[in-house]
Amino acid sequence: MYRLLIVDDLPLIVDGLVELFELNEHLALETVTAYSGEEALEVLSSQRIDIVLSDIKMPGIEGIELLREIKSQWPACKVIFLTGYNDFEYAKSALTYGGFDYILKVESDDKIVQAVQRAVVKIEEEQDQANMIVRAQSKMRQALPSLQKEYMWGLFLGKHATESQLDRMFRELDIPLDASLPAYLLIGRLDAWKETFTAPDKALLCYAMQNIGDEMLSAQVRCFSVVFELSKVVWLIQPKASSGPVELSCDPGSAEWLKAHRYVSGILESVQANCRKLLGLSVSFLLASETTDWSSLSDHFHTNKYALSLGHGLFNEVILTDKDVPRSPSAESAGVPRDSFYHARVQLLMSCLENNHREQFDQLFIELTEVWNDQTAPQERKIELYHSLSAVFLFFIHQNRDVGEYVNTLLDLDKLFRYDESISWSELVQYYRQMADCFFEWNAQRCTELPAEVVNKVHSFIEENIATDISLTALADYVSLNPSYLSRLYKQITGVGLSKYVNDYRNLKAKEMLLNTAMKVNEVAAALGYNSALAFIRFFKKQNDMTPQDFRSMRSQPTEQGQ
Repeated sequence: MYRLLIVDDLPLIVDGLVELFELNEHLALETVTAYSGEEALEVLSSQRIDIVLSDIKMPGIEGIELLREIKSQWPACKVIFLTGYNDFEYAKSALTYGGFDYILKVESDDKIVQAVQRAVVKIEEEQDQANMIVRAQSKMRQALPSLQKEYMWGLFLGKHATESQLDRMFRELDIPLDASLPAYLLIGRLDAWKETFTAPDKALLCYAMQNIGDEMLSAQVRCFSVVFELSKVVWLIQPKASSGPVELSCDPGSAEWLKAHRYVSGILESVQANCRKLLGLSVSFLLASETTDWSSLSDHFHTNKYALSLGHGLFNEVILTDKDVPRSPSAESAGVPRDSFYHARVQLLMSCLENNHREQFDQLFIELTEVWNDQTAPQERKIELYHSLSAVFLFFIHQNRDVGEYVNTLLDLDKLFRYDESISWSELVQYYRQMADCFFEWNAQRCTELPAEVVNKVHSFIEENIATDISLTALADYVSLNPSYLSRLYKQITGVGLSKYVNDYRNLKAKEMLLNTAMKVNEVAAALGYNSALAFIRFFKKQNDMTPQDFRSMRSQPTEQGQ
């Protein structure tokens, strides 16, 4: 119910308007009266008012002054003025100050009622819009951790962004880092799992380690963390911004940066102790000794992640810096930094193959294999790149059974399994390029045959496994495609999203079972892959606007009546 305040210095008019709105019960209005601007302000100060219907010319406080006071207390309130011919322009100008409408006093009662009705409609529209914004903000808050991780993980994998782009995304995604400053890298690892741990167990423990680290680190530094590989967490760390007028220094050698590094280094033992006490697991850390800027974030991340698995990093419950990891003497003498391995780009090569991105693949391949043409680059570096590329190509062959047979008819796969010193690096470049050509040709050939084949295989899998696992990952494994690529391809071919098709098929099978079998609702739920009857009932009601019981009863009634 909305509250209407009627204001006029003539009691006869006020009483007449009250009676008018009492006769229009469909508006569901609670009427309140005032006989002056001053009295109206007293009412407004003590209770919420939704609509004001007021004379524009009254002794004391007049219309526009009253309007300003109303808007200061109740911004959403709709103010409608009653005016005579002489005050018409005055009332019209009031709209510029936030008035909702004005009506000539000689207008009919219907005109007054209609104006109030429009005010009610406007209030409801604004409330709906406000509720929509609240819901959108709520969903945004729920999705924010996922969006934050997705964006930051892209940076760790080599996505480039300008400082202004970073600053905008950090503000939009509420990432508590300064895009104009470098950051320290910290990588944490859960050292070992018990054999009985399931994937959800591991994920839960890893997020628990992340929470412990976040809480203890954020007491003195500004940080943001991302979980990866189910057992590791990477933190980006900056000093906390000064509360005074002095801005945070960009110089990593300044006192505030050194203090932040000392704090992180000193608190890691306590983090380990809490993880041991609360989680029953040992944790290891590698803290970068120097800051990294955003343009080299990916290379430093992959270098430090790799370093945590070398030397002392192989032990449990250790705390290292990147200086503790031995470096190749030949690499140091050649002046080639460890970052030149481009670990992120090696991982992106796999993504390019899975998603059939030929142009990006070629660019990455050229960047990576430049080291093979560099006469000053150490031999160890070149051999490691050989093993990395071989791993990418072998993994792609393993994931796509048919491609191995296709490539084997054109190239010798043995070169992927062992390094042969008799083969020159330029020959290896040509060999890998030819293999990539085979992969993309196979993808192209398959795309001409793929649509009907993929759709049929997906539908068959869904039909056969409706009671078990029909996740996107399971479907993608079955048809040997990358999950995100399969999702896009299926939508492109059929015009329907995979999740919608699964829901439609489940709904169809549910109706068949309810109509043609004597199965109980909980049995139907189990047959369709639901862990509980309640979850199935919610799904069915959302699809059909009725419960399974109502559907079965409604469809069986005509048969019973005919008998």
